[in-house]
Amino acid sequence: MESPLARILTANLFSPAITTTPPKMKLTADLINNSPTYINAIKDRELDLSGNQISLIENLGAARDLNDSLNLCDNSIRVLGNFPTLKRLHSLYLADNRIASIERNLAEYMPNLQTLVLTNNDISDLVDLEPLRNMERLEIVSLVNNPVMRKPHARLWCVWRLSSSLRVLDFEKIGQNERNEAKRLFEDGKGGISELAKSILAIESVAAASNVFVPGEGLDAVLGGEQQQHQEAEKSAEDIQREQSIAELKARIREEMAQVEAMEEFI
Repeated sequence: MESPLARILTANLFSPAITTTPPKMKLTADLINNSPTYINAIKDRELDLSGNQISLIENLGAARDLNDSLNLCDNSIRVLGNFPTLKRLHSLYLADNRIASIERNLAEYMPNLQTLVLTNNDISDLVDLEPLRNMERLEIVSLVNNPVMRKPHARLWCVWRLSSSLRVLDFEKIGQNERNEAKRLFEDGKGGISELAKSILAIESVAAASNVFVPGEGLDAVLGGEQQQHQEAEKSAEDIQREQSIAELKARIREEMAQVEAMEEFI
């Protein structure tokens, strides 16, 4: 006969596990004011908002720009944006979130940011990293375990395309050899960008004028060659600008969609 203890152990062993998802929390002024602030290992004043299941960045004006570092790790944030002006902030930690897009004018709100940790997030396209180009003091970036870093040439693209002040990427120092290789891949040696760079930016290259002789071409075509080449060059520049605008618009749409999805979780 089975003992009562054995029945309890057997029931616990074979009964389905009950899992609960922590409720989403809003980043309120009360949460900010009641969260720990301390001097961290590198002597920075750090505000710790980690592990709160926050899905949307908001109300950070309540922090009054008093912190050198901001820890938002282990939340459910989808969009890196909606910050107030934080001139004092120079380290931002956002590992273990769901970030898929970056606000295009992020640099305006944190002009002195030096360290940005985005480990274990959902950034998928290289063009989504464009907002980081304008961060003039950015030195350290981590994109480890983001889908974007599985793209071909992703590391070299970041070395070439992101802030010129960048010196450490994914916890590895950027060497001069890497910078030279990145320039070789993404610049055409004539002050422009390479075909590979254009393809990454979703710019469709305009075919160059053909030099093949076509029977029946007259003298007017010969005399007007220079003017035609000039017009094609202007057209090419306009097409490149238009296609780049389209790429930026797509990134903006992704950013806004992610914001809407994050807000819908509270409706």
